[in-house]
Amino acid sequence: MNYELAEAVIATFRKKDPSSHYEALSKFNYRAWRGTYRWLDANGLTLYLLERLQVFGIQAAIPEPVLLRLQENAQDNQAKTKQLFDEFMVINRAFRRAGLCYANLKGFTLAPDAFREAGQRLQLDLDFLVDRSHVSRCQQTLERHGYLLTGEGPNVKEFKAGNGQLPILKDLYKPKLQRCVEIHFDDVNDPDGRALQHDRLAKAGIRFWEDLELPILSDSDRFIALAHHLFKHLKSEWTRASWILEYVNFVNFNEENDALWAEVWQCASKSEETKLAIGVATRISQQIFDIRRMPDSLAWTIRQLPQTVSLWLDRYGEKVVFATFPGTKTHLLLHKAIARDGIVRSRETKRPFPLHRPARITVKSQSTSFLVNLRKVLEECRFFLFRLYFHLEQGCYYMIEAARWKRNVAFLQKTDPRQGELQIRNLDT
Repeated sequence: MNYELAEAVIATFRKKDPSSHYEALSKFNYRAWRGTYRWLDANGLTLYLLERLQVFGIQAAIPEPVLLRLQENAQDNQAKTKQLFDEFMVINRAFRRAGLCYANLKGFTLAPDAFREAGQRLQLDLDFLVDRSHVSRCQQTLERHGYLLTGEGPNVKEFKAGNGQLPILKDLYKPKLQRCVEIHFDDVNDPDGRALQHDRLAKAGIRFWEDLELPILSDSDRFIALAHHLFKHLKSEWTRASWILEYVNFVNFNEENDALWAEVWQCASKSEETKLAIGVATRISQQIFDIRRMPDSLAWTIRQLPQTVSLWLDRYGEKVVFATFPGTKTHLLLHKAIARDGIVRSRETKRPFPLHRPARITVKSQSTSFLVNLRKVLEECRFFLFRLYFHLEQGCYYMIEAARWKRNVAFLQKTDPRQGELQIRNLDT
């Protein structure tokens, strides 16, 4: 991966300066771009970059084979989005017939706030918020449409249908046979979490798609869900840069919507976890991209961030964005910062090295041939070795950073809080 090229790509989303972007991007040859494809694709920036180049009229800044590749990706993604939208409508109709209390999450519901139109975004699955009391009926509905439960957590269930064979990188944007649905349901016993499901579902609005009125979250709940989603991934190994960009786009799109930001402030003031999630999401978004006009409610959440959380963002925020897939283990230090603050109680125990095998990435099927199932087994083995290498490499890196982190936190406590973070930047040099 060429890090200078990655920085030049990120810069195209910060400011409208076509001439400087043309000059910066034109310095890199085809080999540099090829080495950066994986980073672009994994971060969900490939299609957004093409649109940015088209808006600025600087397509000639990149080698012609690279431009042709981006254009082919965009064309394939349009077909893939059409296929996904058809499935989106099928599932919504099935949920309506089953009388489920639910709302559509993320994906198609975020246009045009977070992105102009769905075809320019790489979307891999469909998400729904379902009343916890309706989860069993929801599962039965999905099973009737060929879906199998492939994973679950305290507040989520993952279902897959179709061919479980993983696509190769060059086919990432092409329509695929495998379909994936995530069902989310809030923890109604959590007094300090995000809005309870009955509140979010009761406030849900509607949006027309084709001939149907379909439920989506209110504007404030869509934004808060974006913040929680980004915060959740920052606390994990991998965070897509496109999620940060979409957060920024949502803020910029609604910069004059004072009613929205007033409601966001009310929600954040009632929940420490929501306030922390918004503060972290906004702070890293401002670091990496550009929020044109910072709403007062969002600026307030940044000011409320604990010192150690701000320190983590300063030290590792950019490293998260420029990391190669599947990410890093520096998120473990963010967990330490949150636990040290103690305002938001930790629900997770994070270890540098996991004690369990990775989740399955393919779906077993009795109806497929022996050779197909054998290929799935081989894919599972390759994925296991891939994860093992990641844990060994990043585990060692984490041990080094953990020692630095402990020293930096101790140093921060001994200094003026207003100057400590600036002094820390030079502590390890």
